[in-house]
Parts: sequence; C-alpha cells; structure tokens
Amino acid sequence: MIQKHKTLLLASIFAVVSIQSGRAKADLVFSGPTETTHAIDPAIAANDSRFREWANFIDPTRTSFAPRGSSVINQTGGFNSLGDLDATQIANGLSPGFLTVTFPTGIRNGLGHDFAVFENGFTFGTNSNGIPGLFAEFAYVDVSTNGIDFARFSSISRNTGPIQGSGAFAGYDVTNVYNLAGKHAGGFGTPFDLAELTSHTLVSGGLLDLNNIQYVRLFDIPGNGAFVDSLGNPIRDNWLTTGSGGFDFRLGTGLGVGVMNVSAVPEPSSLALLTIAGMGGFAFRRRRHSRSRDTEGKATESV
Repeated sequence: MIQKHKTLLLASIFAVVSIQSGRAKADLVFSGPTETTHAIDPAIAANDSRFREWANFIDPTRTSFAPRGSSVINQTGGFNSLGDLDATQIANGLSPGFLTVTFPTGIRNGLGHDFAVFENGFTFGTNSNGIPGLFAEFAYVDVSTNGIDFARFSSISRNTGPIQGSGAFAGYDVTNVYNLAGKHAGGFGTPFDLAELTSHTLVSGGLLDLNNIQYVRLFDIPGNGAFVDSLGNPIRDNWLTTGSGGFDFRLGTGLGVGVMNVSAVPEPSSLALLTIAGMGGFAFRRRRHSRSRDTEGKATESV
C-alpha cells in the first residue's frame, strides 16, 4: 500500500510537470530543418557519433500502407511510402498508413534525447526570420514495449498554411512544429525523449517500460487539417500527395530510426522527483496501518 501511494504521488507530480511543460512549449520557437544546435529539438545528423544502433526490421504484422503509398514493404533501404488520404477517405474514417520498426536490442530512457526519426524532406522557401521552410510530410510517433500497447508523443503544430507554394508542393515553417517525425530535412533526424512519456497511463499501468522500447510506430498525418496536434491545432503539410504519397521511410543505418543508447542514469529532474516521492513515502510509513476483512473474507488495507 505504501508503494502504491508513492507510485501515485510520483505519477501526479510528473503529470503536473508534463502539463506545464506542454503549455510552455506551445509558444516556443523550435528548430529549423537543419538546425543542429537548437536547445529544444535539434536536428541530428545521420552520421552523429551518438547513434549506437538503427532499426533493422519493418514488422509486416504492424504495418499498413494507405492509398497512394507503397504496395509492398522494402526491407533493404528502399522507400516505404505510407500513402495519403483524400477528403472523402478521411471523412469516411479510412485509416492513414502506418509502419512499425524493431531493433537489434531496443531503446531505453537515458539522458537527453533517446532516438531520432529520419525522413526525406527538403528545404523550400523561408520564414519571416530567414529560416528555411521545409517540404514536409509529417507522422505521429508511437512507442511500445510489447507491440500491443502504444504511447504517442505529444506534438505541436502551429502552422495555418505554407510559407511558399500550395497544395502538394509547398514549404512549411517547421519552427512552429514539435515532436512530429518529418520536421527535419533529409539527412537530419527529429529527436524524441522518452522522459516525456513518464506520466503516460501505460507507464503507470505497467504496460510500457521506458527502459525497454522494442517498437516504434510512425503514423502518417494527411495534412489537410483534419488531424490535430496535442493542443487541438489542425496539422498542415503537403497534401494531397500521390505516387510516393505521405511520410516516406527507408530502413537502414543513417536512414530510418537511429537509437542513442545513452546512460540509464535518471535525468536530474527525475532524481529530484524521486527524492520528493521518497519523502512522501516516509510520511505515509509514519501513519498507522489497520487491516480488516470485507464480507467475502478478502484482506483489505486502509491507511
């Protein structure tokens, strides 16, 4: 019972931190297509020495291409296009395309960003601050330990339209975008930090182990605004794309999902929260426990 209270206390603290962090990020300026020194979500070059391993298999049982995308899975470095949906297909509830990859060993929650996702976007246009725009095809990012229960990273997308071009060929201001795969140019990965999922219900429920992520799923976002970010903003990207429509993925070293297999030492903020939780547990232990039995004879405990 004591441990249960400690777990609930810690989960509550992380939930508050997560909400405050999300609100704070809503007004921030995020990285440009190739900006490797940004403090929040730097683009990570494919040859970065921090990468320890790469996704090495596309799971066909957890992959489905939408219309206008690939028809077969390419496991050897060629393109896998998730496809794109037109307005009628979206209105009828047809699922966007998605693709799931696995790893030689997996991903764990370490210091800083834990993995990065690559796409093949290219710079196009510039924003009012002179930062290049991006021909972008976005995807949500989900992670799982068991391949059944997936947690999705919260995301932000504040664009209301392109900064240059229109329709299926346009440049978008990715300094308005956070935690969506595809926001960086080809050759640069978008980083993700598993610590952001600490307060997720799958973690507190024991169904997701942030130190043992075995699956990463990329879920295409048709960019007409019908799909939204975590704040309810409509997500815009190049739409309607055909041929190799939607998010494009290539499996292999320097191409798909790179893992930064960093130390498993908790981040400083986590250490502070664990200390607070421990103090709470000490307070609980000082309270007197009593035991009783319900009408069915089952042992119950109250604090």
